Amino acid sequence: MKFAGRSGVTPTTQLFPMSKINDALKHLRDGKARYRVVLQADF
Repeated sequence: MKFAGRSGVTPTTQLFPMSKINDALKHLRDGKARYRVVLQADF
């Protein structure tokens, strides 16, 4: 963790709003997720 903080390593993510959870699940099931899928609260 210290190395990541010092060297600026960041994760690559795909954000989906919580209101589109079904779209996010379909995206995962279809094998289209290339990075980590993250649900973001939008309520």
